[in-house]
Amino acid sequence: MIVLKAEFYRYGAPIAEYGGGIELTSKERYWRIFKNQEIDRPALKLWGASQDPFLLHKAYKPVRDLALEISDLFCHYVAPFNIFLGRRQEEIVSYCEEPVDDTEWINLHVTWHTPKGDLCALERHSKLGNPPYVLENLIKTPEDIERVLSIPYTPFSFDASDYYTVLNEIGDRGIVVFHIDHAGYALHRLMGSETLALMSIDHRDALHGLLKVFQARIREHVHSALKAGIPGPYAWVGPEVLIPPLLSPKDFEDFVFAYDKPICDDIHNGGSYTWVHCHGKVAKFLDRFINMGVDVLNPLEPNNNVNGDIDLYSVAQKYGCRIGLEGNNVGIFY
Repeated sequence: MIVLKAEFYRYGAPIAEYGGGIELTSKERYWRIFKNQEIDRPALKLWGASQDPFLLHKAYKPVRDLALEISDLFCHYVAPFNIFLGRRQEEIVSYCEEPVDDTEWINLHVTWHTPKGDLCALERHSKLGNPPYVLENLIKTPEDIERVLSIPYTPFSFDASDYYTVLNEIGDRGIVVFHIDHAGYALHRLMGSETLALMSIDHRDALHGLLKVFQARIREHVHSALKAGIPGPYAWVGPEVLIPPLLSPKDFEDFVFAYDKPICDDIHNGGSYTWVHCHGKVAKFLDRFINMGVDVLNPLEPNNNVNGDIDLYSVAQKYGCRIGLEGNNVGIFY
């Protein structure tokens, strides 16, 4: 369970010094953090705690229920969108199940039928609801990129009617972020880390061709959401697969910053804010995330963790009000 401790600081001031007499709802608290306004205390959240009844295991229920009762709720909403196939997935994709020796798993052969030839992937799926494994990615060669680009794309008609249902259900208990896809993460989902790393050296122009198409589709989706009055904040995951050790700092500039900044600008120009999830050692990239237009960055894994390099106190002192900080092994928003 997440616990607020007195040793967590905001810009050098103990938590006990927060507030100045103001008292905020969870919704107000979150919005003030995104807007860089005074708050009564840091927001407290538990990752994955939502009103969705689905649980990976029944043992999580008491923790989830307590989080729903006492924490600041942070819920994600996803409108219909498919960055690869648009509305045409059912006519393009076919599936074939294959048994394996372990009766708890099956192999799933996935085939995309494109105008320039088939793309084939192999996935291993659990019969018990555990996360799947990708055994073979769709993209293996530069020619496969051309096959993806040959697929006629018809986007979904924008429909976020359910968003307002979720928003009303949450009320003052928190916020509902509008989740969007990420161009670089979509690239990685198609080819995996190894092929992406190799193509980043040998076929860089081909990667940019895909990224430009994916970015255009995301921007169109964001424009539709802003036009429909979706207040956001707007959220995405994905840069973590495009930073060291998987890719280089230059790759971050070319494959993340260059494609994400225009989307951040669109969102800010539309009067909203951005939340980005990026695992890994991000300390050397904080300035770039700030310049990109990220308002809150998550999860800021600590420097006593093999995956992280963030000392929260030092980062808060260095960057002050320039970016919102979430995580560091606790679900606290600053």
